[in-house]
Amino acid sequence: MIFVFRRRRRKKKALTAEQAAEVERLRAEAKAALPPRLAQLAALHGFTYNKVRIKHNSSNWGSCSELGNINLNLNLMRLPEHLRDFVMLHELCHLRYLNHGPEFHALLESFCPGHRALARELKTYRLL
Repeated sequence: MIFVFRRRRRKKKALTAEQAAEVERLRAEAKAALPPRLAQLAALHGFTYNKVRIKHNSSNWGSCSELGNINLNLNLMRLPEHLRDFVMLHELCHLRYLNHGPEFHALLESFCPGHRALARELKTYRLL
């Protein structure tokens, strides 16, 4: 007998009208502010990426694919600028190392000194 286990998808909580309006406001702000800042950071540190997308994820601030695409969470607009830059630099470093190994952390530290303290600070914020 073979058992097949399927991963259950988490149901998204329904947003109130007020929350939905806040998400749309954040989405518009994020689309205007985050891609230019990502391009600026990438140029400054010698990274090239394929595409950038703004998403409303419930579990992460950003992600990077093997194809060089970067996804950024619209909730980044609720963070202080130094944490937004930290998340974007984190994702840019994944363009070179698609893991969280020692080389990745050394690279991130070279661009973002004290990155572990910033990661701890980021954990004090919650996603909407």
